[in-house]
Amino acid sequence: MKINKSRAIIVFLCIIFLSTVSYPQTIGQVFSKGAADTLFGNVIESVSITQSDLDSVLNQTQNYIMFQIINGELIILGDGRKVLYPAGKNVGPDEVFSLFSKSKVIELLGLGNGTIIAVEKRQCHLTVTFGSNTLELSWPCPPLCQ
Repeated sequence: MKINKSRAIIVFLCIIFLSTVSYPQTIGQVFSKGAADTLFGNVIESVSITQSDLDSVLNQTQNYIMFQIINGELIILGDGRKVLYPAGKNVGPDEVFSLFSKSKVIELLGLGNGTIIAVEKRQCHLTVTFGSNTLELSWPCPPLCQ
């Protein structure tokens, strides 16, 4: 049986596509706070959320969580851009949020101690800091929404 190159490429691309659709991507990386300051710049604006409130938000989404600070207010979205925090808030479909895997936020919380998490705007980044660790390498949503 002879397989031509174009058919092999199509099969390969289908396998790649199906594997990325079937399993959620892991998005985000935890850095030390010092490394985050060096890599992503100084904090320009910071809004806090308690660990218990963030835990409650995390329980409302399966795979992803998105953060943004709009007019000094923290807004958190879950899967499908569903608004999770604050309840009843509306956001436009073109408003860009920083998307992380839920598992990476849980990892960050497991590394820190205390009760307050800071969501921080930096020059070109949005970071999440808990204790001496900071989460970044998010995806902008849109256009990279899961």
